[in-house]
Amino acid sequence: MDIEIYKQRHEKVALPCVRIHARNASGSGTVIFNQDGEDGHSTYILTNHHVVADCIKIEKKWSALAKAYMKRDIMEIVDADFFRYKWDSRAIGAQTVQCMIVGYDEDEDLALLKVNSPFEITAACADLYPRGQENELLIGMPVIAIGAGLGENPVQTEGRLSQFGEIIDNREYWLNTAATIFGNSGGSLYLKDTFQFIGIPSRIAVRLMGFSANPITHLSYNIPITRIYDFLEDQMFRFIYSDEYTETGEEKARTEIRKMQELKLSVADLEGEDKPEISEKTWGAIGE
Repeated sequence: MDIEIYKQRHEKVALPCVRIHARNASGSGTVIFNQDGEDGHSTYILTNHHVVADCIKIEKKWSALAKAYMKRDIMEIVDADFFRYKWDSRAIGAQTVQCMIVGYDEDEDLALLKVNSPFEITAACADLYPRGQENELLIGMPVIAIGAGLGENPVQTEGRLSQFGEIIDNREYWLNTAATIFGNSGGSLYLKDTFQFIGIPSRIAVRLMGFSANPITHLSYNIPITRIYDFLEDQMFRFIYSDEYTETGEEKARTEIRKMQELKLSVADLEGEDKPEISEKTWGAIGE
């Protein structure tokens, strides 16, 4: 038995996995950025929107710049459990840290959290599958799913990629046979051969039988890496996957967009137009 491959698997697959606690829900998350920056250490966690949805409220707030009410996102703090291990793989507890919701898209069912601490968090970072190479993924490739299923410590299961292009609610999902269950949402799907992150387990098949619904745990739908890259680009967190951008630069760009939205309201008022009601939902937590 090659023990080293299992040690590598633990580092690449298990260590980026966290457990998320959000008001009335719990789920999983994946560390996708964990580096020193200009303002200290930054750690970002990717999860499903439906895991943290109860922590997001939309309220009308007065904008002094636009002289109008604007819809703003009010975010509650989310807790994340970073697991601690002994003997290279056995979970013996967890360090709970507070996180801020810094980006989300309800339609894409994706959310991005930032650990609320400037100090380094001991956690590995998932290796994202290269953008633009998705066509090289094939049906039958072995995969590993991991998450805090049913609130447990990270549970790993194996299966195979089974279908691409499954459309649910007008969004693409990939189907695989790695068993998942409630609590896996927001976790990770990796290629078994390379330990590269290719998606987020987000849905399982359900069969209605009489008045009950039975989950088909070995048919799991994951948000593909293609949608994850698009989400990070649309939300302007491109520094997570590209060295061409910086965390500070992207934050400034999001702030400028918010100001431009408010200025549009002011211009509309000067020109005697009806003020549009602008929502900042697209830009996550901007302007909170």
